[in-house]
Amino acid sequence: MRIASLLPSATEIAFAVGAGDEVVAVSHECDYPAAARGLPILTGPAVETHGLPQAEIDAAISGLLAAGGSTYTIDVPRLRELRPDLVITQALCDVCAVSEGQVHRVVHEEQLGARVLTLTPLDLEGVARSVEEVGEATGRATEGARVAAALRERLAAPAALPATLPRVLALEWLDPPFAAGHWVPEQIARAGGEDVLGRPGQKSERVTWETIAATAPEVALLLPCGLSLDEVVREAAALAGHPAWRSLPAVAAGAVWALDADAWFSRPGPRLADGIEALRAILADPTGDHPVPGARRLPAP
Repeated sequence: MRIASLLPSATEIAFAVGAGDEVVAVSHECDYPAAARGLPILTGPAVETHGLPQAEIDAAISGLLAAGGSTYTIDVPRLRELRPDLVITQALCDVCAVSEGQVHRVVHEEQLGARVLTLTPLDLEGVARSVEEVGEATGRATEGARVAAALRERLAAPAALPATLPRVLALEWLDPPFAAGHWVPEQIARAGGEDVLGRPGQKSERVTWETIAATAPEVALLLPCGLSLDEVVREAAALAGHPAWRSLPAVAAGAVWALDADAWFSRPGPRLADGIEALRAILADPTGDHPVPGARRLPAP
């Protein structure tokens, strides 16, 4: 079988179920596992946003979508040349990856005859089901079921949680601010925290600084989609200009953490379990200087 994976989480899952040797092409954002790097790339951004401030990125993407455009392009000649049997895409977020409709249109117009598998995980259980779906689609149902079962075990909440859970703010974007949704509130709950704005299984939502201030979070997590840890730290510096941000108990206490969102929170794959483990370490001592791989505590102002 020849597999084209057009989103990073699907690439990760394909390798996890043992189908990595059959992946012939990936998206421009597929960087995990290492074996996926160097494979032919089938997608690219429709607008160049690298290095732009977050407010300008939001404006560019919002304008493109409002005009009926797509945020990503597909390298049709290369896709035609590779002739995949299976193309894996998503119908969760048109900002995060190539849209399902765009993929179906290209496969139909080019008469590729490929099957299109669309993944739409809204929560942690949906992520586990996605693993099973990829396993079945690639002829590895048994391995997919095994990986999904192991993931469900890792994703489960611990037997005991503190009587009083810390109030946690999770921002998926900083300017304008978006409260993280989908599986992130569940990750926080399983790590021993209470998400003050996110709703499990629901899309991330744009919020105001006034709304954020009213929640009075004790811990703040910064996990913007598509940014490296160093980029998150740099972007976080701009938050100091918001009086509402400075008023948060989490900020005053030095309980603000920048995280590697792509590895642990943005991509609905097996590494979401690693994100929960990182959050457990953070929430156990949110103002401590203990090292957490892929995370960095920001000092109090």
